[in-house]
Parts: sequence; C-alpha cells; structure tokens
Amino acid sequence: MSRPRMRLVVTADDFGYCPRRDEGIVEAFLAGAVTSVSLLVNGAATESAAELARRHSIPTGLHANLSEGRPVGPARRGASSLLGPEGFFLGKMGFREAVAAGDVDLPQVREELEAQLSCFRELLGRAPTHVDGHQHVHVLPGGQTPSWA
Repeated sequence: MSRPRMRLVVTADDFGYCPRRDEGIVEAFLAGAVTSVSLLVNGAATESAAELARRHSIPTGLHANLSEGRPVGPARRGASSLLGPEGFFLGKMGFREAVAAGDVDLPQVREELEAQLSCFRELLGRAPTHVDGHQHVHVLPGGQTPSWA
C-alpha cells in the first residue's frame, strides 16, 4: 500500500522589502529551497519584486502588513488609528498595544487590508495564492478571521 504523498511548502516572506533580500529569495526559489513568496506591497522594492515573481513564475501571496512602513490605503492621506504622528504604522508592539487598548478602529484595518489586496492585484494581475501576515499582526484578539480573507 502506498503512502499519501506530502508536499512541503516553504514560503519566503518580506518579498519586496528591499532589492538585496529579493535577490536572495529568488536565488533560493530557483535552487528549489523556497516554493513560494509573500509580497509586502508597501515595501521599498515592491514593483521590482512583482516583476521578478512574474518573470520566474513564482507562486506569490500577499504579506498583509499593519506594522511597518506606510499604508497603501486611505490612511495614507490622513489621520488613522493605525499610524503614529509621522504617518508610519505603529510598529509590531505598538500595533499590538493599540489593539489591546481598544485604540484601533477595525474598519480602518479592513480598509487597509482591502487596499493591500487591491494593490497586489494591480501589481500581479491576479489574486494572491495565499495571504499571511507581517510580524503576525493578522492574529488579532478574539480569533476572528476578516470576511475578506
């Protein structure tokens, strides 16, 4: 009797963070050590990373980010519970503390995540193969999965 065949998925996240990291990730994919990537749509090298993913046919998911850099959605144009005074996300611990204190407006979270999904679709011309979270900020108290996921 044959055993069921299993497939190991190794995903490299932070794709689009910077060109050097992206080069290493692509090298690992081409060598067979990485099987997919997660694109950070607000990274410094997002557009070139998307091009690399298309060129090398890399399975690509969305690396949802609420903790680092600037937003891509409506929050970038004004005040938001997701941002500090300089217009950047609150950071990993800052975001978690704000959530725990009840200071995060969940509709603003939804708007930003939907904007990131839209940005992903514009960059790659398709839906992501998967969605995961940068610095695990997708794990909000209450264990609720957003309806867009």
